[in-house]
Amino acid sequence: MKTVFMKHRGPRGTHGLVYGLFVSALLTASVASVARAETFFTLRELLGSHFHDSTQVGYERVHPAADVRAAIQRRTGSAPKDEYVVYVARSGEHVDGYALFDQERGQHELIDIATFFDAQGQVTDVEVMTYREAYGEAIRSTRFRQQFVGRDASSGFAAGRDVDIISGATLSSGAMARAVARAALLVDVARHQPDTLAHR
Repeated sequence: MKTVFMKHRGPRGTHGLVYGLFVSALLTASVASVARAETFFTLRELLGSHFHDSTQVGYERVHPAADVRAAIQRRTGSAPKDEYVVYVARSGEHVDGYALFDQERGQHELIDIATFFDAQGQVTDVEVMTYREAYGEAIRSTRFRQQFVGRDASSGFAAGRDVDIISGATLSSGAMARAVARAALLVDVARHQPDTLAHR
């Protein structure tokens, strides 16, 4: 890495050496940040694990209407995206459950979160797929994630009030709570008000 930066044109003499060391330090910090990212599950692994008894797992790309997005933002305090993919597991004509994979920002970086639901829209599991922060990975603990099981769109998800936060992982705890709340609301709309979703 130092050799690469020595080839970059910068100020001459001592200033050039300082410049090279500065840029090298920036790259090292950037690489360290990327190196912290850890993927624990892939989408395919989680779908196969949670819906192993289903005969079919399909998906729909949905675009929540403006009023739906506004309602979700009011409930979660976070603006939803224009498009989501909702996975639907079926056995014949029977719906076995739903899954939604999303991202929410922790302190600095995005956290990839998977939320699973039964046919009635109740949370059955939450998993951290990829974690990129330097701290706060404790939200992967079973004890923390189990708080969400059984909740649905009508439940409260406010971190520190409805959901216990983890000391040292306050922002990550809040991020997961927002992501699960948003997923519950989107799945609820998909189940009860499909006409409010602009399918493509």
